[in-house]
Amino acid sequence: MMRRFYVTFSLVVACALASSAQSSLSFYHLGNATFQNSYYNPALVPEGKVFVGLPVLSGIHLNFNNKFNYKDVIIQGEVQKEIDLNLYLKSLQKNNMVSMTTAFNLFHLGITTRGGSTLALYANERIEMDFLYPKSLMEFLIKGNSGSKGETVKIGKTRLSTTYFREFGLGYSTNISSDLSVGVRAKYLQGFLNGSTPGGFTADLTTNKEDYSISLDMRDATFRTSGMDIFQGNTGNLGTHLISNNNRGAAIDLGFNLNMGPDYTISGSIADIGFISWKEDIKNYTLADTTMTYSGIDLKDPGDLVQTIEDSLINKFKNRNSETDDPYTTIISPKAYLSWTYHAHNGGDVIATGGARYIQGQMKFLLGAGYRHSFGKFFVGTVNVTKLPQQFFNMGAALALKGGPAQMYLAVDQVVNYDLTKFQAIDVRFGINFIIGQKEPESMMEANKPKVKRTKAGTQSFLGQKVDVKGQEGIYTIINKQERRKKRDYEFEGDPIPKEKNRFKQRSPKERY
Repeated sequence: MMRRFYVTFSLVVACALASSAQSSLSFYHLGNATFQNSYYNPALVPEGKVFVGLPVLSGIHLNFNNKFNYKDVIIQGEVQKEIDLNLYLKSLQKNNMVSMTTAFNLFHLGITTRGGSTLALYANERIEMDFLYPKSLMEFLIKGNSGSKGETVKIGKTRLSTTYFREFGLGYSTNISSDLSVGVRAKYLQGFLNGSTPGGFTADLTTNKEDYSISLDMRDATFRTSGMDIFQGNTGNLGTHLISNNNRGAAIDLGFNLNMGPDYTISGSIADIGFISWKEDIKNYTLADTTMTYSGIDLKDPGDLVQTIEDSLINKFKNRNSETDDPYTTIISPKAYLSWTYHAHNGGDVIATGGARYIQGQMKFLLGAGYRHSFGKFFVGTVNVTKLPQQFFNMGAALALKGGPAQMYLAVDQVVNYDLTKFQAIDVRFGINFIIGQKEPESMMEANKPKVKRTKAGTQSFLGQKVDVKGQEGIYTIINKQERRKKRDYEFEGDPIPKEKNRFKQRSPKERY
């Protein structure tokens, strides 16, 4: 059973590494240029009447974030390349992660109503993997306990989560006022594969300062899986599983965009507030809560080394592991963004954004600042400085180009580092959309003008005559077009007659009669 546990654990890691913390700040800074921006903030909707996204073509997103790179592990020795684990340890920080995300669009259909609201129906395929580990764990595995005499090494912050799921969403955005727009997206989630550790896991390793014996205090050591046997072909039908199964969940996204006058805009969102309940092909592997002391092995008889290790260490865990098929629930990692925009007088925008992602009890933050400019109705571009979790500052860029109904977009964070041996993180998003019925966008001044409602029709007096009134808009009364008046209708006896040099002379009594 333990062998199956290790095989399953390895499969989870392998599946995750085959995919690609979510950042995409450069793409986020495109604002409402594409309908994919509503995946980050539901209130951001592009100008248009109908939005169409085709499978895969309209959106592919790849993200990778790691603390170390190739040169932090591999060095050039005298004869050949060598692994330098001490150099690897120096590259780590207190808490580290390997995070990968991949997503692609299955379809998207959005429609803007006459009232200006937008409805959207869409589906996306998503894979998210996160492995969180403390530096102290790697130091213990590489150096042993020689450097932690009399100390306690806490490795309970080690977490692993891999999730493959599909989301079906219904989005709605509208203008509350001339300055405030809001959006919401409700999502149904269909889970396919999961491997995760629960949040309650704790483990402390204490080295005795006298005899170097190791004391272990471990609680809630569980690894939960769903769908592993189906993907390995050991049970069930994979095709049917990928169409529909009992792993179901729900999520919601919320967003707003607020104009603070003609010069400033604030926007914010919270995405992926949701869960998945796993019920299909469940295998949960658990080690019972353990407190033990390991004093090492006796090497007096090297011939019995394997038996000695088994008697001294493995047998301590024997009969303490169990396997269950109990259903469980996981949350998907929620994300939040807050952005401030200054609308420069040259037509461009200066943007600053902060973001956060909650990953199994830990918050990961990202920052970005950039400049956005539009050239006509067909091109929007941004250049940005980004700070991704556990990375140094780097450059990012994004663009959206439209020709006819087709729109192409591309966004990349971490674009400066072209040396693959120093590669640690990247975020890429690209695709082609179709936007039909492009409407004229409002100018900034027009967008900030208060919008007033028309009143119902009626009748009023106009120049002494009764006329039909179509409606009232603000201080203006809207009537049907009137016929041109004749001179006798507006020239009355006693009216002053204009003379040269704008002087007026009253008619004499003789001129009147």
